[in-house]
Formats: sequence, structure tokens, C-alpha cells
Amino acid sequence: MLIIILIIFVAFILQAGLGFLQLQNFTHHYQTLRRQGRVLIGRNPKRFQAGTLLLVALDQDGVIRACQLMKGVTIFARFQTITRFNGQRFIELVTDYKQLAPEPRLLRQCLLNAYQTLIKYHSGQLNEHDFSDQTNFFDLPLVTYARIRLQRVGHYLKKVGS
Repeated sequence: MLIIILIIFVAFILQAGLGFLQLQNFTHHYQTLRRQGRVLIGRNPKRFQAGTLLLVALDQDGVIRACQLMKGVTIFARFQTITRFNGQRFIELVTDYKQLAPEPRLLRQCLLNAYQTLIKYHSGQLNEHDFSDQTNFFDLPLVTYARIRLQRVGHYLKKVGS
């Protein structure tokens, strides 16, 4: 019993340490893009999918200067540069269905989430939830991944048992 508790404690500490490194990675990329202009952050609002975070740097005219995407289930996810949006006006990009349709679903969701946040900002409707920095332990990527796996095992056992 003591060994199981110790293993859980070590896993929790490891998760916290690697999560800290991921936060440092986010901070580095955010600051890099911030030097180029305003930065919009889009995220995938779904819980049971790969976590996705999008950073979009805009100049004063709303033209995309740089775009980076972090997608993954684990804390080892890293940002990838997306250059195909550079030079486009952000609002025209997210409101043009023909341009968004061929993009991956998670990227589209992040772009639309960033657009939604931009609209809320301009209309003065941002609320405390939009700025919340609180992290629920059960929403951490590794915990979410384990929960999904356990649910799948449970569904499988139900099928086998019936």
C-alpha cells in the first residue's frame, strides 16, 4: 500500500515538474510573438480531445504576423509554427468558410475561439472565466488521458460481460 502511495506521489511531482516546463515553453513563445504585436490566444474548448492552443500575433491593422499551434494529449506537446496564414487579415481568415474548411478541425476550433475572444474584448464582454488562471487537477492532460482510457476499458468490459 505504501509503495502505491509513493508511486502516485512521484507521478504527481513528475507531472507538476513537466507541466512547469510546458508553461515555460508557452511563456517563451508568447513573449516572442508579443514582440511582433498583439497576441490572440485560441484554445480548443473540448475536454475529451487532444489539447490544442493557438497563438496568433497581429499587427496594428489586424494582419497575421506569426502563428503557432500546440497540439497534443501529453505535457510533451510543443509549439509548431504555421506560416500559411502569415500576411492575411485575421478577421477575413476566420469569416471565410472556404479558407477554413480544409484546415484540421482542432485548428479551426482554435481560430474561431480566438475570434470569439477578440469579439468579446472589443464589445467589453470578457468575464472572469476568460481570464481564469486556475487549473483543475482533473483537467490536466495526463489525468484526462487516463480517464479516457479507463472509460474505454469500462465500456469494453461491459460489452464482454453482456
